[in-house]
Amino acid sequence: MIRKQLLSIIFMLMLFAACTNDQASSKTSSDTATAASSDPAVPPASPPANFKHMTAKVNGVNIHYVIGGSGEPLVLIHGFGQNWYMWNRLLPEFSKHFTVIAPDLRGVGESDKPDSGYDKKTMAKDIHELVRSLGFQSASVAGHDIGLMVAYAYAAQFPGEVKKLALMDALLPGIEPVWTQVKNSAWWFGFFAFPASSELVAGKEKLFLTNFWPVVGHVHNAFTADETNEFVRAYSVRGATYGAFHWFAAFNQDAIDNVAFMKKKLPMPLLALGGEYFGAAFLVDHCKLVADHVSGANIKGSGHWVVQENTAQVQKDLVDFFTGK
Repeated sequence: MIRKQLLSIIFMLMLFAACTNDQASSKTSSDTATAASSDPAVPPASPPANFKHMTAKVNGVNIHYVIGGSGEPLVLIHGFGQNWYMWNRLLPEFSKHFTVIAPDLRGVGESDKPDSGYDKKTMAKDIHELVRSLGFQSASVAGHDIGLMVAYAYAAQFPGEVKKLALMDALLPGIEPVWTQVKNSAWWFGFFAFPASSELVAGKEKLFLTNFWPVVGHVHNAFTADETNEFVRAYSVRGATYGAFHWFAAFNQDAIDNVAFMKKKLPMPLLALGGEYFGAAFLVDHCKLVADHVSGANIKGSGHWVVQENTAQVQKDLVDFFTGK
């Protein structure tokens, strides 16, 4: 069973890369010639009306976040190629049930971009201290992509303070057998971790991101113009390519930390939510290696960018899970 899943993953990764090469070759020069402005005066996108932008100094860094709604806290942690704005479509509904906290991870957007601290154990402490600074003793947590890794490290370090956990369409460094096969097949893992890559991409963030997103996507043009503009802007802030690429450079340390974490399985309910054409092939079994109470959701018709590729199902599955329906 595992062997079939691994072969399926590798096939999908090769297919995504081939499709992206075809798409890239068909672009005109006007599609790719303009890089995003890194003008620091360009403001971040606005959240829904009942949300506001805030910044807190936690764990030695400034973390930007948006917050809104009322009730028990729900923390939403974004991944690579996106920032807090990846959740924007879901915030109005989520805010009917929860106080929603959507941060920018250290290294991107309006959060600090220090020289170090990009292992997920440290990044999880950023978010944990943010939650505690807001007066909450516990929270439910959802993470996508790199955010999945941070969310797991949060729950593993503070299991008594996480009520429910949703891990969305990625995998955990060091957790075998899936980790090594995917790491060896995903060329971008190595490129992002290459020391010079952040300098190569800096100033060409729009060219890079708009060509990378389809690599692991399935739905054509899943991002709106506003989403595209905000994600490109967040990665065009000075230092953001350095910070975001160092999320990948820290994978070896993350693997060491995760192997230690998994010795004690997570006790809280965990929803493993994967796109039909990406994470659904392996994510439930992967999460069962680190948690005792795992359920799964297959996001139909979706590749990796599940929130944008099938917004309705992601919203329903997450609301039902976190509200206990």
